[in-house]
Amino acid sequence: MNLTYSLASHKAIGMFTLCFERWQSAPGNTELNWGQPLSHWHLESLNWLDALPEPAQDRLRQRAQTKLYKNKETIFAPEVDPEQVYILEKGLTRIFRSTESGGEFTLGFVEPGEVFGELPVLNNASRESFAVAIDNCCVLKLPKSLFLDLMGTMPDFSLAVSRQVGKRLQRIEIRAEDLIFRSATSRIARVISMLVDDFGQADDNHVLVHLKLTQAEIATLAGCSRPTASLAIADFRKQGLLDLRSGHITVFDVDALRDIAAATTHS
Repeated sequence: MNLTYSLASHKAIGMFTLCFERWQSAPGNTELNWGQPLSHWHLESLNWLDALPEPAQDRLRQRAQTKLYKNKETIFAPEVDPEQVYILEKGLTRIFRSTESGGEFTLGFVEPGEVFGELPVLNNASRESFAVAIDNCCVLKLPKSLFLDLMGTMPDFSLAVSRQVGKRLQRIEIRAEDLIFRSATSRIARVISMLVDDFGQADDNHVLVHLKLTQAEIATLAGCSRPTASLAIADFRKQGLLDLRSGHITVFDVDALRDIAAATTHS
């Protein structure tokens, strides 16, 4: 794996944190017990793992475990010497960091089939981020030694992980650049456009984003205050571009949002 991904990621994240403001964190979570060791059924549900050679699959079955997390339950928190890497099988996961003042900012979301919590293990560094379940999640937990062994001996596994990290880094870098070159309104339009790309489902004359978000969470993704995000969303609604109800975004004119997102005049 190309570790320049992780080095660049820390620089992009450093830029990205400068403009974020505090918002109320989610309620506490409930711990669940570990489930059974990894089964072949789990591998079949993750196509890129199922394509591994049989010996590698055997190692996964013997040493990886599954765990269920309820909505808003913490999957991992910052730690000095992380010993696990995670793969999301079902559900959705939010990755975020917390400031000393107690605020949070969202780095991104993990979809089924994606590896997360891997960079500190690859860099032999401390984990600085949190991961929290959105809705109910099923997560595969890989020991650090197993993950590094697969990265070093299985080129297909290493390539798949590198691509996932690269996509995640690209999203962070786009948002970091937007903080410099684009207005808050443009950034919010860009964030919603990316959510459409990642989680949108077309239905007749609109696209529904299958991800429940508050205006505060949209603000953290765009690097602005909640009032600023609320004003922009209200303006988009007035123009007939989208609607936001009960945390669900419905977009009626994706092209118009992309045009707003493409504006580079900073205000």
